[in-house]
Amino acid sequence: MAVATALMLAPQIAKAEGAAKAEDASGAEIIVTARKREEDIQSVPASIQVLSGSDLQEFGKVTFEDLQFETPGLYMENYETRATITMRGIGTQVPGSGAAVAAHINGIYMPSTASSLGWMFDVGQIEVLKGPQGTLYGRNATGGAININTRRPGNEFDFGAKLEYGSENTVRAYAGLDAPLGGDWAVRIAGTLTRADGRIINVATSKRIAGNEFTGVRLTLTGKAGPIDVDLFAQYTNETGGVGELIALSSAGKPLYGWNKGYYDNPSTPVGERDHYLVGLTLSGELGEGYSWRSVTGYTDYNEPRSQLDVNPLPQPVQVVISLPQYAEQLSQELQLAYEGDKANWVFGGLYMDAKEGETRRVDIVPVVNGLLDSATDNTVKTFAVFGDLNYNLTDQLRANVGLRYNRDRVRNRFAGSGPADSQSFDLSSTQSQLTGRVGLDYTTAGGTMIYASASKGFQSGYNTTGFAVDGTPQPATVKPETLYAYEVGVKSTLPDSNGFLNVAGYYYDYRDMQVQVGGIPLLPDGSPDPAGVPFYTVLNAGKATIWGFEASLSNFRLSDNLRLDLSAGYLNTSFDEYITLDDTTAQPVDYSGNTLPRAPKFQGTAALTVDKVEVGPGEASMRVEYQYRSKAFDKADNIFILQSTGLVNALVKYDIGDWSLQASARNLTNQRYFAFYDGRNFAPPGQFRTWSLGLSYRY
Repeated sequence: MAVATALMLAPQIAKAEGAAKAEDASGAEIIVTARKREEDIQSVPASIQVLSGSDLQEFGKVTFEDLQFETPGLYMENYETRATITMRGIGTQVPGSGAAVAAHINGIYMPSTASSLGWMFDVGQIEVLKGPQGTLYGRNATGGAININTRRPGNEFDFGAKLEYGSENTVRAYAGLDAPLGGDWAVRIAGTLTRADGRIINVATSKRIAGNEFTGVRLTLTGKAGPIDVDLFAQYTNETGGVGELIALSSAGKPLYGWNKGYYDNPSTPVGERDHYLVGLTLSGELGEGYSWRSVTGYTDYNEPRSQLDVNPLPQPVQVVISLPQYAEQLSQELQLAYEGDKANWVFGGLYMDAKEGETRRVDIVPVVNGLLDSATDNTVKTFAVFGDLNYNLTDQLRANVGLRYNRDRVRNRFAGSGPADSQSFDLSSTQSQLTGRVGLDYTTAGGTMIYASASKGFQSGYNTTGFAVDGTPQPATVKPETLYAYEVGVKSTLPDSNGFLNVAGYYYDYRDMQVQVGGIPLLPDGSPDPAGVPFYTVLNAGKATIWGFEASLSNFRLSDNLRLDLSAGYLNTSFDEYITLDDTTAQPVDYSGNTLPRAPKFQGTAALTVDKVEVGPGEASMRVEYQYRSKAFDKADNIFILQSTGLVNALVKYDIGDWSLQASARNLTNQRYFAFYDGRNFAPPGQFRTWSLGLSYRY
């Protein structure tokens, strides 16, 4: 329906004189690198949403988790230090097993779901790619990819700084400096420091817990070494806190003490720390006659030296303490050869990646059972891939798009456990190969409207993990890869007089061999582990699902010289076609066929109204008000626990005078209360609280 509507508008849109370049609110051209080369976003036949780093920062949206309300179809949960990211209903159903939506920083893949939880700073723009990206991004991009591109050095000296203060005693400082070094060389140094009180109050001590401190610094160097373009960046981030944000719930699933209160036994107050090192080097050059080459080398090292939390925020005679330090290390090397001509554009490349990740996990039920779980998990994946992507002009207006990728993974999963509730130790290896690709057509009218259709495939690697049989016998569990076949049609159009952009897309997904987890450690009525219970949990491939929906966006639409409207919305319909599995508590066979997929709200959208370029005294004022809506969703495949619908109202006011800018922002103005995650175990982390901030920035 959405595509048909856009097609009916096409004759009117075609009145525009030629294809216009997509520009953001500041007039800057919107360039994306979704297909491994720089392109205008309106010329790419795919669903892509670009988020401005400066806009996100001004609203105080500075964590990866904050992105979920910015784009229809995106949903994120985090529990402990793991992220579960879902795009259009496609997401990892097994916490900690890898991502179904790949995250990259400057082209470097983030190997761990825990590392994806990091804070963002000094961001240029974020590209959200929807649909399987198996051709150019490989495994773990089944649902899509999120590319974070940081700010690059400019050719002139530039300095900017910002200081903020806000609710929960949040203090945030940021500074960035561009400095030319002579010739073609330039450097950028950027850093940020954030401190905030915890938002959860421990009723046992009347003190706040899980306060955050974040430090980040990045150095970027660009230039030319003879004919070679050099782009080098290195960053370090450290975060303390950010765990244990759980509130106690009653048996009816309502807050027991309040939306910001839980009970944490002393001295098991949650603590956490994360260190993340990231280095990327991109070398590129021209070979003449349209040919070019590129080398992308990346190294990332993520570590959690401290991670401990009290998992049950209720008063009880025992303390339940989990400690789960994690690590992730990865080295990657990608080589590309590209060609750009009048009739064809193509890129051919190869990738080698060596990734390691794991954790040590200990669960103590004090004083009943110390070391109920006491284990170490280590996973390694060595990936080799070759890929090619071709865009060929059949006529002046009709283009064919074809891509193919061969991916080979050597997977090794090791587990050693000594606790009474640990699974059997194992050391298992497997080699997996997958062929993925895409094929499509796009047609551009004389007025610049693009109509496209595509079919593509994505996959998630198989692996081995811990498990217990129904009778409590420890045994490792093995799942094979899951696959997604996706079909999409869409229209990208420029409105008359280049007054904004109207894009719509419809999609249909065939989702097969989904990797799911069932069972768990038996729990007492208060939600704590039952020392006398028999553990049962395993992972398996559970049937298939059908997903379809449509999305539409109207961006940068001017109602007047000083009034801009931005709209985006999506409808998502998901259903398990076949899903016969085991009940989490009884271990009896159950049939979830016909149920809705987890974390797949039917409706999601944003409406934003911006008043800008208003002269007030010696300066210029602007204001933006946005409403972000997400309908209810289910937390699990059994469709029992509901994550309620959410409507957030955010506002930003700015006043610019010379090199100075004063900002005031607020999020969730109506203070809507909702759960970010809920599984019925008598606790849940709350969602976004009402927050405010005042900021003063300077740019030389």
